[in-house]
Formats: sequence, structure tokens, C-alpha cells
Amino acid sequence: MVNLVEDWEDIEEQTGWCRYGAYQMRETVDGIEVRVRVGQFGYRKAFQNKEDQQLTRILDFCKHEDFIKVLGTVPDDFFFSSE
Repeated sequence: MVNLVEDWEDIEEQTGWCRYGAYQMRETVDGIEVRVRVGQFGYRKAFQNKEDQQLTRILDFCKHEDFIKVLGTVPDDFFFSSE
């Protein structure tokens, strides 16, 4: 289970206590949604503009911290099954 936090700064602070993090970007009807997970805490937000300063800050932080970029999810049972 992931505990969602309201403020991005909480995720930045939590990074000091966790060894790894992951992030995902998804295009939605509303624009770009970013999701970031550090330990048991997560943050998600939709941005209408790809050039939004907050979005740029989040992505720069994730890259600087060497977070893993997640493309999507697949249930364990289907990961190695043939398509």
C-alpha cells in the first residue's frame, strides 16, 4: 500500500531515509500526470503544461536521485506468459 502525501516537499525529505525511488509519467486527458514513490509514500499530480515549473522540478529531482522510471505495470502471473 502507498500512502499519498499532499506536498512534494515531503517526498524530497523522505528521500534521505530511503535507498530507492521510482517515478512514472502518463499522458491523460488533462495533460501529464506524474507519480513518484519513495518507500511507503507516494505523490501524484496532473499538469496541463509540459513546461510547468513544478513538473520540471519533480522530474529533475527524480533524475538527480537516480529514481527508476516506470513505464507501466503488469500482474506477476502475466509477466512471463506468451502474448
